[in-house]
Amino acid sequence: MISLHNDQLTVEINELGAQLHSIKRQGEATEYLWQGDAASWGRQAPILFPFVGRLKDDQYVFEGQTYHQTQHGFARDRRFAVVEQESDRVVFEQHDDEQTRAAFPFAFRLFVTVELVWDSVHVDYRVENPDGQRTLVYAIGAHPGFNMPLTAGQDFDQIQLSVDPAGEYSRIVLDGPYNDSNHPQFIDMTKPLTLNHELFAHDAVIFKTAGSNFTATLHDPAGQHGVSVTTRGTQYVGVWSAYPAKANFVCVEPWWGIADNVNADGQLLHKQDMHRLAPGQTADYRFSIRPF
Repeated sequence: MISLHNDQLTVEINELGAQLHSIKRQGEATEYLWQGDAASWGRQAPILFPFVGRLKDDQYVFEGQTYHQTQHGFARDRRFAVVEQESDRVVFEQHDDEQTRAAFPFAFRLFVTVELVWDSVHVDYRVENPDGQRTLVYAIGAHPGFNMPLTAGQDFDQIQLSVDPAGEYSRIVLDGPYNDSNHPQFIDMTKPLTLNHELFAHDAVIFKTAGSNFTATLHDPAGQHGVSVTTRGTQYVGVWSAYPAKANFVCVEPWWGIADNVNADGQLLHKQDMHRLAPGQTADYRFSIRPF
C-alpha cells in the first residue's frame, strides 16, 4: 500500500490495480472513499482499461480473430509497478505481456499518476503506444466510489447530486449492460438532484459530457460534507450505486469510452467511442477529487 500526504490530505493507493484505497482530510476521521463490501460492490476505485463497460458476449473480433474480455478490461486486476514516489505524488506503470496479449493484441504502456494538490487528489492516466507499426485501439475510464452519506445516522436518500455547469444534459440509457445512445433521454440538472436507490434500478445515470469540463458534486446536507469530481475532456460521466443490493456509496465515473452499443456488431474497429493512438504516440486523461 502506498501512502501520500500533504497539509490537507492523506491518501492510500493499492498497487493492485493502482486503485485508490483511502481518502481522508488531515485531522479528521471521516473516510471519503468506499471501503468495499462483497455483498454489494467489493471494489473501491478501479481503473477501466482497455475497455469501459461490457462487450457483447464478453468478446470482440479484431483482424478475424475473436478475443474474450470481461467488463471494464483487465488493468484493475493486475499489479502496477511503482516507478516514481514522493511524499505527495506517486507514478505507477503497467504494460502489455503475454497474458494481456491473449485478450488484447496490442502493445501498450499505461501510467497512473496520483498527486495531492492542496485539498484535491489529481489523477492522471497516460497511455503510450510503443508499437512501431500498429495503431492502439482502446478506451479508458475511472470508477471511484464514495461513502454516502458521510454523516452517521443519515439516510442515503438525503444525498444530493449537483453538476457544474448546471443545465439540461443528454442522458445515455442502458438496455441491460449495453448503451442505447440512439435514444437518449434528457435530465434536468439546473438544480440539485436528490438521490435514491431506485434511481439506479437500470444501472448508471450516464451524462454525455462530450469533451467539456464537468464537475459532479455529491453533498451530504446534514453534515455539510461531500466530494466533487472534476473531469477534463471526458466523453461521458457515469453516476452509479448498487441495485438491488442497496449500500451507502455512490460512484462518479469519468469515462473516455462506453459499453457496447445495443446494435454493436462485435468488430473492434467499429466499436463506439474507442480511441486510436498512432505508433509511438501518447495520450493523457485527467480528473480530480476534492473532499470537503
